[in-house]
Amino acid sequence: MKKPAPVPQKPLPPKVEGPFADMGLLPARVAAMRELILQACESGEIERLRPAIERNETLPLFGKSGDRPRSFAVAIEFLRNKSFDGKGRETLALLDAAANAPFATLTRGRSILYVWPALAVIDNPSPDEEARLLRLRCTAFADLVTASAANAPPVHRLEIGEDGTWHAFGTS
Repeated sequence: MKKPAPVPQKPLPPKVEGPFADMGLLPARVAAMRELILQACESGEIERLRPAIERNETLPLFGKSGDRPRSFAVAIEFLRNKSFDGKGRETLALLDAAANAPFATLTRGRSILYVWPALAVIDNPSPDEEARLLRLRCTAFADLVTASAANAPPVHRLEIGEDGTWHAFGTS
């Protein structure tokens, strides 16, 4: 007699914790990658992101599947062109705003991601003025046209794995 095929189980939803404002809670590798990114942001030069990007074995995700760079060689040019000013300053400002905001942890199975800003993964139906301003600081100029009273603009979020790997930066 054949055993019935196992019924596929839905994966558990990710566990989200936060927001956390204390950056001292970050694992050392996560803190080091965040600091490398922030140094580039403070420089005002998009090219200074190259060491953070190239520290990974794989390219961080910087866009949706059809709209993202496919190699390290073109990543900086992609971020420069995606920036409203055409020089990458908007991208650096978005990264800086996100990385300086409180973070959240997102756990899927054994994998933990550190996500900035926390508001990108923690729903707040009644944000206060500070949360609304943070959302605006983490929103690209071009994305403001999609906003309305009922539909908040997409927030750029930074994701770093617990091993210090830069996973993604963009809207979800």
